[in-house]
Amino acid sequence: MISRGLRAAGDILLPRTCIVCGRPLLLDERHLCLECLADLPQTYFWQRSHNQMADRFNETLQKNEECCREHYAYAAALFFYHSEAQYRLIPYQIKYHGNIAAGKYFGKMLGSRLTSSGCLSDVDMVIPVPLHWTRRWKRGYNQAEIIASAVADAMGVELRTDILKRRRRTATQTKLSVEDKSRNVSGAFSISDGYVPSEGIRHILLVDDVFTTGSTLAACLSALRSVFPPEVRISIATLAFVGRA
Repeated sequence: MISRGLRAAGDILLPRTCIVCGRPLLLDERHLCLECLADLPQTYFWQRSHNQMADRFNETLQKNEECCREHYAYAAALFFYHSEAQYRLIPYQIKYHGNIAAGKYFGKMLGSRLTSSGCLSDVDMVIPVPLHWTRRWKRGYNQAEIIASAVADAMGVELRTDILKRRRRTATQTKLSVEDKSRNVSGAFSISDGYVPSEGIRHILLVDDVFTTGSTLAACLSALRSVFPPEVRISIATLAFVGRA
């Protein structure tokens, strides 16, 4: 009751609005109004081991000489993302407007979906795509880490931010072609000095905010393969998938 009272008082002083439609939120609504939450264009990729996100990612892996012998990688995203839909504002708010609470909320939502997945529920480690230290210093946080932390909590598994590092700053991927995106992130990631994998790791989940071509995630997977053998499955998950249902 006290928290509800504080929330109500907070809404009077600083009204909360729906990320998607901008309508003032009711007391029990969080980040999205009930209507926008009901219409969230979920992918349901977690219900299928083979889906368009996984197919696109595996196609990217096949073009990467270091990953050409990779087993079919599983992939899932919470919702579809395209430039005409207002739902694109969710990752935008998290990445550029410091909406960390939204990152945790939607990350937890994604994690809860993955726990019901027949191919992803056995993940035993979650690793976020690392941000170069200069960008992290400027932004104050890594949006992929915020999302990954909530995913790990929801799945009840370990979050590891000490294994994978970004060794060089890369240009923004937004306006690059598919080929240029791949070249841009090639060799950009590496394993932290001195890291030695422990026994018992069977399934790693790489987490990022948005999936477009999969070039960044493929570069991360390539770096992880330098210490993790093929028997360790590496899958990917993001909040948003650029495509249409």
